[in-house]
Amino acid sequence: MKSRAVTGRTLFACRLATGLILAGCSQFGKPEPDADPNIFPANYKADLTAYLRKNPDFLVDATAASISAPALMQFGSQNRYAVCLRIDGSNGRKEKIAIFFSAVINQFVDATGEQCRAVAYQPFPELLTPVARR
Repeated sequence: MKSRAVTGRTLFACRLATGLILAGCSQFGKPEPDADPNIFPANYKADLTAYLRKNPDFLVDATAASISAPALMQFGSQNRYAVCLRIDGSNGRKEKIAIFFSAVINQFVDATGEQCRAVAYQPFPELLTPVARR
């Protein structure tokens, strides 16, 4: 009789485990939807300011800052939102480009002449405010 009771418990435990595994597979086996890489970066100024607070070397000796509005630009075979940033300082003018993926800064690199040539810049003095307080 003992062996029959143990077998019954073992069988019940196996059935329970199988049921839980199958239930879990229905939830965890689903692939997550791909993120939309081209979500408009609505908070681009605040995001760029926060990014540059963490990496302030670019703003050393800066006297003026200008920024473009986000625009879809082609990078290789894909389009991404990007903004151009122009910094004037005692060492001359620098142009950078911030490239966004799903509305988050993905890259911040030197801009080529072609990338930011036709953009309309607008003053961005609030970028320099956090640096001036340091």
